[in-house]
Formats: sequence, structure tokens, C-alpha cells
Amino acid sequence: MAVAPPLTDNGVPRPNEPRACQRCGHRVEAFTLELPMGLGPRTFTGECPCERERRATDARERAAAEHRERVRACFRQSGIGRRHEAASFENFTTSPATAAVVDVCRAFATAFPQGGKGLTLSGPAGTGKTHLAVAVTRALIDRGVSAVIVNVPMLLLTFRGTFSGDRPERFDRMLDLLCRCEHLVLDDLGRERPTEWAQETLYLVVNARYQECLATSLTTNLSPVELRARLGEPILDRLAETNQGYWCQWPSHRRRSAR
Repeated sequence: MAVAPPLTDNGVPRPNEPRACQRCGHRVEAFTLELPMGLGPRTFTGECPCERERRATDARERAAAEHRERVRACFRQSGIGRRHEAASFENFTTSPATAAVVDVCRAFATAFPQGGKGLTLSGPAGTGKTHLAVAVTRALIDRGVSAVIVNVPMLLLTFRGTFSGDRPERFDRMLDLLCRCEHLVLDDLGRERPTEWAQETLYLVVNARYQECLATSLTTNLSPVELRARLGEPILDRLAETNQGYWCQWPSHRRRSAR
């Protein structure tokens, strides 16, 4: 913001005479410009460094506020339920058995994106695979990445529900979100009913993301052999190409916390 220059006794601006900034007292140089259309010379005072810093601070604060709003918006559509809404790497129960997989998930979130590479977390129920998948999702959202996690049986049930009424546009919106978000977690893959429709719908999502080099991670209780039998070659071959698999073989967190 330019500061008005000091005046002489007859009201004429003193040319190129520095003055003190009203905020910090710093001396600010003046400059004169010859205005067009016969308006003559006008003397202005340059911007003080403190004003530049104030504007930069305001810009940083606006950017931070916009980032927080984007994070909140992403969380609203992320698919994270109440049970896991606070799940993070910090509050995951880390032990010698779990430490390596936790480190892998942390590193994945830090290095993302990696050309459509995803994670596959397999293992028995209750080992915290969903917790880790949510922690990855939260870490990505905090970086401004559009990340979504969906429970596959519930997703397919919801998809079926859109066909029972006059709401085909809802199915289209949901499918568009799943196919376009930067990172998608298919949680509990393999627990859905093994129908031809379910397989075709999952293939539609996985293949659309594969074609666009978008990362699709998953959690499952099934082994690779069982998943292949359940989902079919086209889906598993795509995920096998893009995903690194990790077996979560440690005691159930649920049973331990219930004691």
C-alpha cells in the first residue's frame, strides 16, 4: 500500500522525499511518476517491507484456512466411520510383529503418489488392517490428496439400493468419486457376496483406476489364492501388477482389547 507523500507549506508534494512508515517507523523512499493526459507529476511512497510481510502472512493464513477446509471436505466424503475417525499411525498398537507393516504404510503415505502403486494388507480378522488403511487415508487427506476408503460389502449394498428407486444419478456420482479420487481403499475385499454382478461392479472400479494410473489399495482376510478364486483373474492381475502385498499375521487387536 502506497503512503501519501509529505507536503510543502503550499500543499505541493515534496518530490522523492522519504518518510517513516506509520506501522514500524522504517524509512520508505518516495518516487515520482509523470501521469498521462496532462495530469502532471505525482509523487508516491514505496511499499514498506513490513507491509509486504503482512500481505505474505495474510496469504499464508488464507492458504492454511483453505487447506483446512479442503481436509474437512475430504473427510466428509472419505468413508471413515465413527469407530475409526480418530485412527492414525500414532495410536496404532505397535509391537515387534506389527512395526514393519506400520513403517511400510507410513512410507507409502509419505511417498505418495508413486505412479498408481497401492498396498494390499491381508491377514486374519481383528489385526488392525482397517485402522492402518484409515491412517493412510488420513495422512493423505492431510496432504491435500483426495483419498477415500469404502467397506466393499456395504458399498455394493448401497449400489444395489440406488437401483430400487428413481436415483440412478446417485450411483453415477458414487461411481465417479470412486473412479476419480487419487487414492481408494477397498476395505474388507472378499467379504461381499460372490455374485456375477458384484464381480463386474468391482472390475469396473478397479479397471477404471488401473487405466488412469490411480492407486487402489485394499484390505482383506483372504489369501491371494482365495482372492483370485473369489474375484477372478482380470481384477487380481491388475492389483497384482500395481500393489505390494503384506501379510498381517499377529494376534487380534479386538480380542486383546476385550479382555
